[in-house]
Amino acid sequence: MACISVNDAFVMGAWGKGLQTGDKILMLGDGSGEFSQAMGLTMDLTKNGLGVRSQRYAMIVKDGKIEQLFVEKPGAFEASTAENVLKHL
Repeated sequence: MACISVNDAFVMGAWGKGLQTGDKILMLGDGSGEFSQAMGLTMDLTKNGLGVRSQRYAMIVKDGKIEQLFVEKPGAFEASTAENVLKHL
């Protein structure tokens, strides 16, 4: 399992440590948002002082191929919940 965020590796490391993810979840930093942009999953919140961010999403990947992608509507937290993703495994 992996968690990717538009943060640097140090922030992701501290986040993982604080949540005690250990080796259960690989915490990945997408500091410049290149991965998120390549996936077409960015949103520009510059007018709110937040810059370009990643949308909230979850995906199921098997053998390097995205099988399912769950992208949240702005402000929502339904599609990418663990419960929803687990229903699709």
